[in-house]
Amino acid sequence: MSALIELNSSRAKQARLAKSIGKTGYEILSFGGVILLVAAAAAWFLKGARFGLILLSPALALIMPALWWKDQLKPLPPSGNDLNGKMSGDVLSRLKPGMVLNPRSVWNALSGHWQARFFTHHLLLSDDLIAQYLSENEADLAQALQIAEHLATENKSPNVELGFVVAGLMLASPHIQQMLISIKARPEDVQSIAGWLGRNLESHATTNYGGIGRDWAFGFTPQLDRFGHNLSRSVMQHGSHFGWLTKSPGVKAIESAFANHASAVILLGPDGIGKTQSVYALAQKLIEGESVRELAYHQIIELNATDITSRARGPGDLENIMITLANEASLAGHVILFLDDAQLFLANAPGAFDATQILLSIVQARATPIIMAMTPQDFQRLKTNNQSLASLLTPVVLQELPEADIMSILEDISVGLENRNHVLVAYEALREAYRLSGRYSPEEAYPGKAIKLLERSVTHSQNSLVNALSVQQAIEQTHGVKVSSAAPAEADQLLHLEDEIHQRMINQSHAVKVVANALRRARAGVTNPKRPIGSFLFLGPTGVGKTELARSVAATYFGAETSMVRLDMSEYQQPDDVQRLLSTGAEDTSSLLMSVRQQPFSVVLLDEIEKAHPNILNLLLQLLDEGQLTDMSGRPASFKDCIIIATSNAGSQTIRERVGRGESLESFSSEFTDELINSGQFKPELLNRFDEMVLFRPLNPDELAQVVQLMVAEVNQTLTTQNISIELTPAAVQKIVAEGNDPRLGARPMRRVLQRVVENTIAQKILKGEAKPGNHILLDEPDLASD
Repeated sequence: MSALIELNSSRAKQARLAKSIGKTGYEILSFGGVILLVAAAAAWFLKGARFGLILLSPALALIMPALWWKDQLKPLPPSGNDLNGKMSGDVLSRLKPGMVLNPRSVWNALSGHWQARFFTHHLLLSDDLIAQYLSENEADLAQALQIAEHLATENKSPNVELGFVVAGLMLASPHIQQMLISIKARPEDVQSIAGWLGRNLESHATTNYGGIGRDWAFGFTPQLDRFGHNLSRSVMQHGSHFGWLTKSPGVKAIESAFANHASAVILLGPDGIGKTQSVYALAQKLIEGESVRELAYHQIIELNATDITSRARGPGDLENIMITLANEASLAGHVILFLDDAQLFLANAPGAFDATQILLSIVQARATPIIMAMTPQDFQRLKTNNQSLASLLTPVVLQELPEADIMSILEDISVGLENRNHVLVAYEALREAYRLSGRYSPEEAYPGKAIKLLERSVTHSQNSLVNALSVQQAIEQTHGVKVSSAAPAEADQLLHLEDEIHQRMINQSHAVKVVANALRRARAGVTNPKRPIGSFLFLGPTGVGKTELARSVAATYFGAETSMVRLDMSEYQQPDDVQRLLSTGAEDTSSLLMSVRQQPFSVVLLDEIEKAHPNILNLLLQLLDEGQLTDMSGRPASFKDCIIIATSNAGSQTIRERVGRGESLESFSSEFTDELINSGQFKPELLNRFDEMVLFRPLNPDELAQVVQLMVAEVNQTLTTQNISIELTPAAVQKIVAEGNDPRLGARPMRRVLQRVVENTIAQKILKGEAKPGNHILLDEPDLASD
């Protein structure tokens, strides 16, 4: 093992010496040396050179070790290409000569360092837990160190830093990897955190923003200071946390455009794509001196259209302010103007003003570099309205990045979140923010939507920890959906959902079961996240419980019957009705999209689907396939947390006849489906999109009697305010069944009969004083009111 790490090498000895001296020793040596140096200078002038030289020697004796510690011992630069020549001083200083080196002993030596805690804290692991799973076999250390060296090379680190060794220990251990999987983490997370740490180390090493010469590069800018926001100064004051983004394709494209003598660049992309963040990352790169020569020493100042508009006092003020700002930027030099939401400067939006001609003159004169940002739609309008200005702008189109790059951005952004809010952002929170923002914010782009969700999750931190549950709670609060694991009470409800639903409706056990199974799959996380929770086509005669099942699901699982979006598809029989469904106008109550955006966690009931226009049915194909629809302005609306139930009376007569002959629904369901397709009532591609087609059979007299009892329960619920209740004898129930039973209409006529013979009777008794608060009234057949 000594061949892997030489603990008696001169480099290892220097590392241990550096640790022994430490920052405190350095400060003592420096302070003592400076004091003696000042004393030596005073003695030289007051008592002569001999006395000065006497004090100079001990001063140098203190200052020289201090400088040696600062410049050589503490950073311990690499000396050679082998592992010992590149091993970080932080590692070497903690490994003592004579140690038995194995994964567990090395971890125990390193675990107290901040880089080790960077891993344990973000993975929510304890030091003891990691030690428990690490091997004590000396031979197992070689693979861990090999991985550490590879990570250092991958992250362009000259030294094999302590954090890379920690990552190597974890990645080389199969027991650690199994443990990570058991806590819903992944071995890949360790690699990602190693890259995150590498960017942090790089950021700390390059936080030199220049000295007074950098400030002298800028001119006098009082109006820009008043009306603008200096992004460069903001980065310097609050720290740089744009790590990976400084090397992103978007930032490189901006630099390339200016290097090729562009005078104005326009960033194009949808909301959330990272236009503003990219400009901040460029600002960081500029002040670190890492950008192209053409942008050296430049600072970026953002102009806000709303601020400028609010400070204008009279006609012409807006133009005068913009001209003043442009002239000041030009005279100051080394200034890049940034116009975020640039359409507000081009009179293309509410609250905007028209600075088109002023901007055109700035760009034409190449007076000062300009970066604009807007959506592709706004840029298209600019090309239509002012081709002269649009043609002078160099477009940089930002594309949505792959998941790995977005995760890197979230990692870097979370450093700022942690510092500002004094919290710890666990790595599982980053993964959950990526996953859930993709599901619940389809109208926005990455990485913006994930960053917003992560920021909202801070308010749901527990004990200053932002974890996956914090992100889930943020989604539940803002979207009204259930995404966290089911609590025991909810899990018990899900397991017995059929029983709850059957308290509201009679029979149709198969239909109830398939819907309950869909809800259980969704809450357990085993359903397809890209489709609705479940989609069903209910087929059967009227009045057998198709709509009532939808109501029951809304009430028992989604919280209330109002958690249901119901559309009567007989009202959508014209081609233009597609626009009504996709309307974005809040005043359009028939808009399916607006209703689902307001209630994303709900039952969507499409009654009498066979009556809808074919264009509507084609729209339904997309909804069932992709779990979303796109409105007329191009914004998607998600149906992924909805139960989609379509009902139809198609084939009702066939169902009644075959059930009447004693056939079971299961025995002819396949044949019945073929009949629906062959008759042209439904296209096969639509039927195939539903998770299941459920046949409802007519209710028999005994079941109709149970329906009557449910209706009586509803009447009693109404009468609770008067403290009166009613009960029907079996004979009274049979009378209502006999009068209300219509095989063509199912149970619906019985509600009218109940209203006529029961509610009328009770109303008369109340008005006559025969029914008083506290009475429980038993109604027999003769008591029921007659026509």
